[in-house]
Amino acid sequence: MRVWVRGMPGADETEVVAGTIASLRGDGAVLALSDRELWVIPHEPGWGFHALWFSFIAVDVFELEPAVGDEPFARWFIRLGSP
Repeated sequence: MRVWVRGMPGADETEVVAGTIASLRGDGAVLALSDRELWVIPHEPGWGFHALWFSFIAVDVFELEPAVGDEPFARWFIRLGSP
């Protein structure tokens, strides 16, 4: 999948990397990048991972094992396909 780690789809200044959803757990997923794994949760209610088949979705990004109350360290965008 395509992962916008800087910018967003359609923006002028972006950085897109390859990623894979390694597993789904509850409302979130483990996102595997080439150098690490992260915990991502869809940002918008109703735009879960099922929406990836037709659109990009915004995800809040956490370290793989977030502590209770941790805030996301980023908001990225993901979409099916290669970067």
